[in-house]
Amino acid sequence: MKLSMPLSMNWTKIFLLSSLALSCFNGFSQDNNEGGNQRFSMHAKIGMDVSQMSGDGLSGFHKPGANIGAIVKGKLKNNHAFSIGIEYISKGSRAPIDTLNHNTFAYRLHYVQIPLLYHFQYNQRLQFQIGPYASYLVKQGVMANKNLYTMYEYGGQPGFRSWDVGGCLGASFIFNDNNNFLIEFGQSILPIRPNPSKTNQYSFYESGNYNSTLSFCWMHQF
Repeated sequence: MKLSMPLSMNWTKIFLLSSLALSCFNGFSQDNNEGGNQRFSMHAKIGMDVSQMSGDGLSGFHKPGANIGAIVKGKLKNNHAFSIGIEYISKGSRAPIDTLNHNTFAYRLHYVQIPLLYHFQYNQRLQFQIGPYASYLVKQGVMANKNLYTMYEYGGQPGFRSWDVGGCLGASFIFNDNNNFLIEFGQSILPIRPNPSKTNQYSFYESGNYNSTLSFCWMHQF
């Protein structure tokens, strides 16, 4: 089933406006730093992630996906920096491959994500980052036995919320001034879908489903 027109338009607006804001911010910051050390820089991010959802009964990081984005990074004093970015990231979960019956099942969630991160450079080869993110859900569905269904079509399941809010923690391995390899863990802090059969109102994990992702990305500075 194709995305409805309003959702497609929302996704397009978010992506274009965020990309324009990043480009303008980067250009403005470079103009203000002519004749000195450049405080701001633009980075590209491309790689893959593996993901799971708590509370869905499909434990394990079995679902692969893509992670592609652009980041503006600003240097602070000494070894400290901050960044803001926009990226496409695929989340969800997948059941382990059934080697007996060859059945397949996966939740497929596609997001446009805005991370706001603090960076600390430990030494010339290693940098750490931490911070919050907000992700807007642009498409959701269920993949069962190689067929794609909407949430309603597949047993009338409740849909996922439009926003995923959480935090991420990562480490970058620096190769040179322009390239590094990033390993990053992301975790929802608010439920992405309510639990229809909640039994313990005080349980964090019974409040609903939560995204967990582990990303492996190549970072390049322009």
